[in-house]
Amino acid sequence: MRYARSAVSRSAIGVYLALAAQIATLTCLVVFEEARGKLLARQVAVLGSNPHAPGADAVVGAVTWFAVLILLVVCATVAAGFSYFAWLRQAGATPRMIAIAWFVPVLNLAAPALLVHALREDAGLREGRRRAWLALIAAWWACWLAMVFLILIRLPVTHSPQGKDLTGLGPSELAVAVLAALLCAATVREVTEARMSSRPSGIAPRLKLLPALRSLPRHTYPAGD
Repeated sequence: MRYARSAVSRSAIGVYLALAAQIATLTCLVVFEEARGKLLARQVAVLGSNPHAPGADAVVGAVTWFAVLILLVVCATVAAGFSYFAWLRQAGATPRMIAIAWFVPVLNLAAPALLVHALREDAGLREGRRRAWLALIAAWWACWLAMVFLILIRLPVTHSPQGKDLTGLGPSELAVAVLAALLCAATVREVTEARMSSRPSGIAPRLKLLPALRSLPRHTYPAGD
């Protein structure tokens, strides 16, 4: 139906905008870290936890900007997550399948990519496109895992910064995040276009690696309106 097709298209646009906002806010945070963060981290380390220590007033403005940037990054990341899950729902996945793929430990190391692959195959995947699609989704998921790993090992909660930096994030983490976002957008575009122009192929229920994904619903789109 035309409504179903336009809904998945609108959801895809929401993903693109949310990813752009996430990268924009993360870029601002990394620029702040590179330009001011290291000095600010040393100043905060010297002042300790006493807000009334001599020189504390001099860093109030910078600390406020840092807090605002952190909040913006968190909000943009949450918005990107919600928009992506909404797109998955419009593309044919059920809330149960989304929850299993993304939030079950160990399974979520591979299941999200398998879910997207199942949606793409369910929309009809020609043999000539298979190799390019598999390369795309593998590159996206590898970049996503690399980004999560880099961010986790750089965050102050996983190591002692000792006044060297604020977040541990730098150009390398930003570059991986940008690449992951671009590849994610490419997979969203591929699946969206496929589901808007093709009938589901029925391949998704035969996915063997994740039996839970076998109940993935298959939307049917008529050939013409």
